[in-house]
Amino acid sequence: MIIENLRAKRVFVTGSTGFVGTALVERLLRTIPDIELVLLIRPGRRSSVQRRLEREILRNDCFDRLRSELGDEGFAQAASRVQACAGDVGSDGLGLDESGRELLASCDVVIHSAATVAFDSPLDRAVEVNLLGPVRIAETLLDLGVTPHLVCVSTCYVAGNKRGSAPEVPVSDSAFVSGIDWRSEVTAARRSKGDTEAESRTPERLEAFAAEARNFLGPAGGPLLAEKTESLRKDWVHDRMVEIGRARAASLGWPDAYAYTKALGEIATSETLRRHAQNNPDADIPRLSTVRPSIIESAVAEPRPGWIRGFRMAEPIILSYARGLLTEFPGVPEGVVDVIPVDLVVAAIIAAAGSEHPDA
Repeated sequence: MIIENLRAKRVFVTGSTGFVGTALVERLLRTIPDIELVLLIRPGRRSSVQRRLEREILRNDCFDRLRSELGDEGFAQAASRVQACAGDVGSDGLGLDESGRELLASCDVVIHSAATVAFDSPLDRAVEVNLLGPVRIAETLLDLGVTPHLVCVSTCYVAGNKRGSAPEVPVSDSAFVSGIDWRSEVTAARRSKGDTEAESRTPERLEAFAAEARNFLGPAGGPLLAEKTESLRKDWVHDRMVEIGRARAASLGWPDAYAYTKALGEIATSETLRRHAQNNPDADIPRLSTVRPSIIESAVAEPRPGWIRGFRMAEPIILSYARGLLTEFPGVPEGVVDVIPVDLVVAAIIAAAGSEHPDA
């Protein structure tokens, strides 16, 4: 049923250069006949989106299985059903040009997996990507007047730090979340970034950064000192925004800025679609599904056992213990290691995308 529902469909995917996104693209190409994929990719400083598609996605060892099964010619034919679309979920309108908007409008399903996943992300970046990213997708779809199935990848930690059962219901309907105005949170985060930038440019701060640069570089020339001073200033702004994000999340009952902004992103996306439906009672709106995995780790089976992109999450701890480099690790004896293999997450995303259930 899932395969038949997605067969020959055109699917728009964000976050395809990331860990989950890469595995998702591979699985869709390998298991869904005649599927077409449109990947939203942010242009690099020195590379086009097509170049990033070829180098960072299709050449990843995630595709070794598919390449082996199809051969070079068959793989090239499969890859021809993947096209890159320049854009960024951190920009209004997703940064799409007219051709990009036409591509998005032609898609049957939109899978949004792009996110800033670090638990210690600066608040402003987490808000722009995790909170406003899915909102921008919903707004763009409404602006285009199209109604693809929208599948958003969130996290189970939207429930926050509170004890008790956390049923799979919309965050806004959960007893774990009190009335929070997500628009005010966006405004406050942007104001905090502006205030922090302004503070970093005060004479006292700049003198301190310059002194630190001189201590680090010694008798270096003016351009090098200026470059180091500016680097220290940016680092200070980054660290300060991390602190602000951590404090704000904790004050509202979330463990970090990642879970906090993901939770508000769910609320904001649902509200955006619901408000449009209320204001336009005769208009159809995209169907929204949400997938909430825990901490995502290496594959248990597909594309091969142990596949992972990068060296992340609990993998360094697991490998260090296996090699005898780490003999102890502090923790709660009755605690549960809450991780899930990436291929199970990808399977859940595809199942949601191919579901016909109105409340997927």
